[in-house]
Amino acid sequence: MKKLAVVIVVAIVGLLAFNYAKTGELTLTPSFAKSEEETAVRDLQQEFSAAQKQFVQAYRTAGLSGMDTTAEADAAIQGVKRIKRELTKLRKTLSEEKAKRIASELATSVRTFEKNL
Repeated sequence: MKKLAVVIVVAIVGLLAFNYAKTGELTLTPSFAKSEEETAVRDLQQEFSAAQKQFVQAYRTAGLSGMDTTAEADAAIQGVKRIKRELTKLRKTLSEEKAKRIASELATSVRTFEKNL
């Protein structure tokens, strides 16, 4: 009985790993491949997330150590501006509803980030 349980757990972990490697999402059921539009928007979303993290890290480093981290913060802000430009161009060409919804959510996140600077 224990061997069966171990086999089931290993199979579930393998399925999770396979789906994560293929789709970037941690799910048990395989999902359909993402469209090019959705992939493009998700890539911008990941870049925005990285830029946000870079900005927060620069802020924390400045607060904790007193070091000058304006270059890092400025690089993050420039990254967000570039993402905003690319997103604006991309939104004009989107035709799929899911990609449009994700792009709209990302645009809202970018505006909120810029507003809170």
